[in-house]
Amino acid sequence: MTCILIDDEADGLDLLALLIQKYCPAVQIIGQYNNPAAGIAAIRSMRPNLVLLDVEMPEIDGFDVLEACRDIPFHVIFTTAYNEYAVRAFKYSAIGYLLKPVDEEDLQEAIQRAQHLLTVQQHAEQRAILFDSLQQAKPARQKIALPGADGIVFLHISDIIYCKAEGNYTSVFILHQNRPQLFTRQLIFIENLLPEDAFYRSHNSYLVNLQHVEQYSREGELLLKDGHKAPVSRAQKDGLLERLKQI
Repeated sequence: MTCILIDDEADGLDLLALLIQKYCPAVQIIGQYNNPAAGIAAIRSMRPNLVLLDVEMPEIDGFDVLEACRDIPFHVIFTTAYNEYAVRAFKYSAIGYLLKPVDEEDLQEAIQRAQHLLTVQQHAEQRAILFDSLQQAKPARQKIALPGADGIVFLHISDIIYCKAEGNYTSVFILHQNRPQLFTRQLIFIENLLPEDAFYRSHNSYLVNLQHVEQYSREGELLLKDGHKAPVSRAQKDGLLERLKQI
């Protein structure tokens, strides 16, 4: 079983690697990273079976790492300094959680669960439960992570004005940027990352941030803060107007 370790504390990372090598010899560590962005790139390129992931990290936390790799199948074991109450949110979603300092018996037990689940191929079901739990356990996300031409791009959700489908790609129009950023993901993928209460699919090809809507015109278009217009389909008109009343 291949494994990647991600923790912003280098000493903790080295200690965890030593514990795995000593007590879980069947696990092959193919990378350890104290830079979460580098860890994301490694997950996407090396496709590990398992990731041991620190929850609390500056700039890019453990939740951001998972969002950036949402389309990659792997199991997750959290390493965390959270107290018992907070950890309950993860208990039935991730394979396991390891409270710092990591206990070798807890580590062995978590690794054994990962090996068993890997054998019976329960990736899809486990990850679905995990993400449902994370949405309930964590505060509202401020950013999303998307793969760009030069690496992973982290976008502030509040700066996204709208997204436009371009076949298998999506153009994302961002506040104070003259040109949209093009991502190799379909619109539905990005829509699933964004909060439902802030964004609305006004048209089959358009996903709009309602906070950036300036006007709904008689022609059935939305005038947005950057001067662009987004069409509104007949099927979405009533639902859109109802949502705009709630802003």
